[in-house]
Amino acid sequence: MIAPEAIRDGARALGVDVDTASVQKLSALADLLVQWNQAYNLISTADVARILPRHLLDSLALLPHLRGRRILDAGTGAGLPGLPLAIVSPERSFVLLDRSEKKLKFVRQAKIELAIDNVEIVCTDLKLYRPAACFDTVVARALAAPDAIWRSVERLVSACGRVVLACGDPNAIALPGAAIIEPHRIVIPGLDEPHWVVVLKRRLGTESALA
Repeated sequence: MIAPEAIRDGARALGVDVDTASVQKLSALADLLVQWNQAYNLISTADVARILPRHLLDSLALLPHLRGRRILDAGTGAGLPGLPLAIVSPERSFVLLDRSEKKLKFVRQAKIELAIDNVEIVCTDLKLYRPAACFDTVVARALAAPDAIWRSVERLVSACGRVVLACGDPNAIALPGAAIIEPHRIVIPGLDEPHWVVVLKRRLGTESALA
């Protein structure tokens, strides 16, 4: 079990305040990930020992950049970053989407066991997803290159919405020329390598209709 103080201190270093109930759920989520990982390969074996910085804190680093109430986690996998974000943002509604039913089985169980009531789980290919309404923020973590993600999700973002990505150095990866790009370098306690959060916004006059 991860010490509550470690979660609280790590989140605070990222500018995120986490209440006691959320800390308990985040710790329980980490335990569930480890328990299920042996059978479901949810995270890499190397990441089990550093699950707090590599998965919980890396997910929470996106929180300061979320806007609005409707959030889509595109390619959630084992519920990352969607589950940690939903735990600390109960006032928002999250859709966690992935095409892997195997991984979503874990996400569903975590939702039930941890009583994360502001999460909807959708199993489909992102290209086939047709929601009833667009999202205020789309988040993604280790899904694809930012330019590819932008092409896939632009139609799902509201006119004034944004896409928030956890990714590598924006100077070394392909970025979408059609979007306004805001790179943010972050330091995650417990990880040596630099991390980046890239915020993408639609340029004025380029609103994409929901296809």
